[in-house]
Amino acid sequence: MTKKNIKSIQGQQVTPNPIGPECIRVTKIYDWVVLTNRDRTNVSIPEECTTQIEACRAEGNTITASCSEVVGSRDCDLIGAVPADIGVPGAQIVTLAFHVQVRVQFLCNGIALPGCNFIAPVSFVDDVILCYPEGTEINCDIYDVQCNVLLNQMLGNMVVLDVVICPTVQVTAQVALEVEARFCGPREIIPIPEQEVACPFPTFPPQCPTFFPPLTTDAQGVVEYNGPVTISYIEGGAAGGIAARAVFTTTPTGEIDFTALIGDQCRLSGSEIQVSFLDTPGPTPAGTPDDDRDQSFTFNATEFNQPTLTAPNSLTVTGSGTFTPSGGVTENATFTLSMTDSDPNADRATLTITSATAIVTIALTEVSNPGLEVEVEPCNRF
Repeated sequence: MTKKNIKSIQGQQVTPNPIGPECIRVTKIYDWVVLTNRDRTNVSIPEECTTQIEACRAEGNTITASCSEVVGSRDCDLIGAVPADIGVPGAQIVTLAFHVQVRVQFLCNGIALPGCNFIAPVSFVDDVILCYPEGTEINCDIYDVQCNVLLNQMLGNMVVLDVVICPTVQVTAQVALEVEARFCGPREIIPIPEQEVACPFPTFPPQCPTFFPPLTTDAQGVVEYNGPVTISYIEGGAAGGIAARAVFTTTPTGEIDFTALIGDQCRLSGSEIQVSFLDTPGPTPAGTPDDDRDQSFTFNATEFNQPTLTAPNSLTVTGSGTFTPSGGVTENATFTLSMTDSDPNADRATLTITSATAIVTIALTEVSNPGLEVEVEPCNRF
């Protein structure tokens, strides 16, 4: 899994530069989306080119073709806008037209045909729901164009082009702000409803907070470790299993793949814990019924309670999930995860998993488990 970098960026300046609120005049982004427009369009082949293609094929040769964007031909136009019935003041269905020119080149056995290099215009019209209140403006830019010639769909003097246009659309206005900030990006597209009704407009551009999901947690953290480990594995009645069953506390050694992502982007829904432990074969304590039993297991968290910061660099979270012992039946389980981000070389994390038949404790430290990565950060609410 790709590591999530949630650490704050810190720097130094030679002269004093205390942090404080600043009032600035900037271009504020009220909304931002990225679209994907793909279509297959029929393009006429010039008569001279058609003749050369037919002559190439008549001699038993192979026709190939390519198409590419003409540099500087990208264009985006605002066609119109109507209110969108989604319960958000200022939301509108905006109609945009995208234009680009592509150059088509036919080749005979890899050699360009002189009369088969021509330019074809391609256009798309698309609707998108935007936070577009009165006083804002649309800024549209096409940042990528892809084109392919579909030779298997040629018909007479027509050829089919498969064209993909990738526009980015922003709604902006000049405002004065007192700010502390973090990086942002485009959001997901909102489906357009069938019904359209009038929507009231404010006298000045308001933000549309319902477009961007609010923060749902006060802390976020990451634990990643892949390598050798020794764990504590309590199996039997003491773990809540069958009362008549013997209780065994062992410390199996093996390889573990441990990933925990808590409150990604400060949203509790962006949380996961995945653990896979592969027991290294070897004897277990004397007197156990199976001296070589396999204590491998997997664990996946499914529900998370609100994490708490026990210190600025320490986080604790509880929840539930599923525990599957080697050769056993998947069981419901609860978990407690504690992590501390202490650089350099003092990161640590402890995960305790409790099921009906086992209690497993995984205690990791950066000293004993080189390669352990722990990051903890509060979620700032400006």
